[in-house]
Amino acid sequence: MKENKSILDLQNFNLHINEHHILKDIDISFYRKKVTAIMGPSGCGKSTLIRSMNRLNDLIPGVKFGGQMHLYKKNLLEMNPILVRRKVGMVFQRPNPFPTMSIYDNVLAGYYLNGIKLSKQEKEQIVMDSLQKAALWDEVKDNLHRKGTFLSGGQQQRLCIARALAMNPKILLLDEPTSALDPKATAKIEELIIELKTKVTIIMVTHNIGQASRISDLTAFLYLGELIEYDRTETIFTNQKHTRTEEYLTRKFG
Repeated sequence: MKENKSILDLQNFNLHINEHHILKDIDISFYRKKVTAIMGPSGCGKSTLIRSMNRLNDLIPGVKFGGQMHLYKKNLLEMNPILVRRKVGMVFQRPNPFPTMSIYDNVLAGYYLNGIKLSKQEKEQIVMDSLQKAALWDEVKDNLHRKGTFLSGGQQQRLCIARALAMNPKILLLDEPTSALDPKATAKIEELIIELKTKVTIIMVTHNIGQASRISDLTAFLYLGELIEYDRTETIFTNQKHTRTEEYLTRKFG
């Protein structure tokens, strides 16, 4: 697949949790300024795969990695996980702003947690820039010191995206970011994702086949921990190479 330069490359990547072989010989590359959707039935390893990319799976007892994962040609599996998470941000399925923090402090939470000192001017610039990137600034600029939980579900999810963007990551991981949202909020997040790919590489797990077809450039299909097919989204949806992919897309299972 000829795309622009890859940013993250997995070669023969395996993941075990105790005796369970969760991810099996995954070979895949992710490309700059593209949205990649990862699809597949429940329990196939989608979330586990993207959680490996910012080393969140390190926190699971009994987890073991095999193979290679390179971020800009550097072995991500040998990097300090804290540094990895600055470069690879993540937004989860349910909006999770820190409930005791204001909107302002939620955006800056990554800096606080990493002990990074900022001047007042730097803080204000980061908050404004991040909320603008997340298409939230105009809605909250007069309420920055109210709790993040004051916002609607869709706004809370955009606040979580702003929080991730504040650290200037190279990659943004989205784990079913709209599954807990109503259709109107979902549409706003989808518009935002399309805008954001000019600034950051996006890798998104989604159960929503329509969503993948609407907003992703590339689509990967996982089944039982194996990468079955990976190609441009248009090709995956119109000219699948594997029967299993076709069966999933026509909702014969999953």
